[in-house]
This record gives sequence, C-alpha cells and structure tokens, in this order.
Amino acid sequence: MVKSAFFQRIVRATISSAVISAAVFGARVRSQVCGDDAPATGRKQSSTTMTGSRAGQTRNDNGLKTTLVWIPPGDFTMGSPKTEWERSEDEKQVQVSLSNGFWLGQHEVTEAEWRQVMRTTPWFVGEHVGLGNDYPATYVSWNDAMKFCQTLTETERQAGRLPSDWQYSLPTEAQWEYACRAGTKSRFSFGADYLDLKDYGWWGGLLGDGSARGEQYAHRVGQKKANPWGLRDMHGNVWEWCRDVYANELGGGTDPQGPSTGQYRVDRGGSWFFSARFCRSAYRGKNVPDHRDHDVGFRIAAVPSVR
Repeated sequence: MVKSAFFQRIVRATISSAVISAAVFGARVRSQVCGDDAPATGRKQSSTTMTGSRAGQTRNDNGLKTTLVWIPPGDFTMGSPKTEWERSEDEKQVQVSLSNGFWLGQHEVTEAEWRQVMRTTPWFVGEHVGLGNDYPATYVSWNDAMKFCQTLTETERQAGRLPSDWQYSLPTEAQWEYACRAGTKSRFSFGADYLDLKDYGWWGGLLGDGSARGEQYAHRVGQKKANPWGLRDMHGNVWEWCRDVYANELGGGTDPQGPSTGQYRVDRGGSWFFSARFCRSAYRGKNVPDHRDHDVGFRIAAVPSVR
C-alpha cells in the first residue's frame, strides 16, 4: 500500500509489536535450507557448509529467514559492447574472474527485514513509498546498508549461523553484474527487447512509459519473473548499492573491487522511476555514500570475509 498520512499513523502505532518481534531475532529460529547439499537442520555453520553446489541453489537458514541464492565462481565479460543500444561510456568491456562463490539475496532487503535488524523506519521521511513487510527498504544510504550488513554479521555469528570467516556485505560491482547476467550477454538477463522488461521488473514510473506508470513507488519484492539463476528484481524496482567506490573505468582481472577512495559509491539495476536504459545489466549508477531516496535500496551478499 502506498503511504498516506492516515496509513502512516496506523503503521507507526504497530511498530512496537515489530520491535517485540525483533527482540527474538537470533534467539529462536527454525533452520530450513533448500538445495541438494544443504547442511543439516540445527548444525552450527562452518566454511564447508557455506559452499553451494550449483548456480541457483537456495537456502534460508538465517535469522531473517530470507532466501539466499548460490552464485558460483566463474569468468565473464563485464560491461557492454560498443554496439549495445543506449550504452554509456563507462561500460567499456573487461574480462573478470570471480574466484569465490557467494550467496546473494533473492530479492532486495525488505522493510520487515530492515526493522528486524536495525529497528528503524527510514522510509517514513518522504513520499513515493509503499508500506508493508514485503516492500523494499528505501531511503537507505550506502553507509546505512553497510551498517545493516555489519550488524547482521555480528548477530548471525553469535547465533552460530555464520562462520567467522564469512560475512554479510554488499556485493561488489563485479559480483552484482555477474549475478544479474547469470550467464547471459544481452542488454537484460532475459534478452535485448525492453518491451519484455515489464515481465521482469518495475520501471518507467516517471521516466518512460513502463510497468510502474501510475504506480509511482517501489513495489513488493518478488512479484516479477526471475533471471536464469533465480534472482528477482535485478532489473528495476530500486537502485541497489554495491560495495565499490565508483571509477570511470571498470576494473577487470580477478575479484576486482574498485579504487580504495573516491567521492561516489556504485549503485546498479535502475529503479521504478527510470527508463529501461537504466535497468540494463551493464548500466552503472553512482551516488554519494550518504544519499537516500525513494528508489534506493540494496540486497545482501554472504561472502568469504574480506581481508
């Protein structure tokens, strides 16, 4: 439901019950894992049990009960070819090798998940916001998202659900594009025709005549078709923060992570607000790390600890 003043008062009146629910986070969780090589229910996680067996394998044995998708190690071409329609100059192609597999959220972090970890509601500050457990958490800065990941890491380690040499973080820009493409090389993970984007994402609410036209807010997660590895909302809905500092040129090689310093952080995927061009697999957004807006969110990655 889209936020109104009346509805906002109702939701605020129920926040106390959400906080009570959050108090049991990490204390009472039933372990459930999907996948051929899933660890046994109730077993303390180790580095071995954190490794998936195939692309698209899922698990939800975390305190949030959010579904994570296994992204295997591999090589791919990052960026867009010169012939791609509406490409940008900062998308020059490079070869990338990812040496470690990782788990990526099947969808963006939701309002319910954010409240459970952070016990705040940053999306109340502005307009164009949908309210409900399954709507993506918006008005979240890069700094906020990193703090969420740090807090979740600490909680999950204390509960024995995350080994000490793994952590929750934002995906790197290379990890994000690799997961978005899921083995494809086209403008979008489903092909080149933007007319099909309506089946895979929310876009064009204000720029372009897209699926969010007349519904100018971030929509409930997981309502559109998934990419070949089972990830949803990779195209549109909300911009997703990546861990990297933005650079004008893509960094290739093994496990690239961007420069160590810089003014901007990378965000990817486009949003409900923008036209199809910004939702392409290769499009690179950027913003200052304290930027918050109605179409900015993130998804979590469980990765081997960054040294």
